[in-house]
Amino acid sequence: MPIRWRLTLFIALAIGAILLVLGVALFLLLRDALLSNVEDTARKRAMNAAKTISSADSLEQEDVEELTLDGVFVIVRNGKGHMLPETVNLPSGSGATDPVWQKALLSDEHRSGTVNFSGDDPEYIYAVPVDRVRGSARVVEAGKSYDEAFQSVQEVGAILAAGIGVAFLLSIGGAYLLARAALRPVEAVTATAREMGEGDLAKRETLRTPEMRSDAWRLP
Repeated sequence: MPIRWRLTLFIALAIGAILLVLGVALFLLLRDALLSNVEDTARKRAMNAAKTISSADSLEQEDVEELTLDGVFVIVRNGKGHMLPETVNLPSGSGATDPVWQKALLSDEHRSGTVNFSGDDPEYIYAVPVDRVRGSARVVEAGKSYDEAFQSVQEVGAILAAGIGVAFLLSIGGAYLLARAALRPVEAVTATAREMGEGDLAKRETLRTPEMRSDAWRLP
């Protein structure tokens, strides 16, 4: 393989590796941000719902509308895990139980996890135990599906992959031009030396440095 193409390949692979590392890092950061947004939303809604129920024993309509924005659902359970009427916006086909509320009830601490109520993508659940003295509610859960987040992750991944592919193709052309510019003086000297080796001594002048030519008149 000619040295020009070898140098082109080396430069292109180096640029491609840099693009790949940057693309993967950006993808992971965006994915974590999208998934964290789902989890933060569910956690805040669960804590707000638990606070409201602890102080008022039930959820008002305005509370329900605020808590269930962005596809969030709220599950209110008694000590046996049965859903109470305050449960709102529950996904269709969802089961009656999940392990998250049990952990929150037994430990009397906040617990979180994922539950696959319906569909291919799981729902993130955040459970908060409420005051045992007031009313029959014992655990409040808020959940949100990862479906939209996963779709956004796939779209971002496709865009990044396409961008990296286009950038790599452009880098090949740029690497070739860079290699040609870098090797042009070497190729000129090589061609001149080849012609001299074939007997064209007139080409010797082209191999002399400018200093040698400028000082030639000083020789005795």
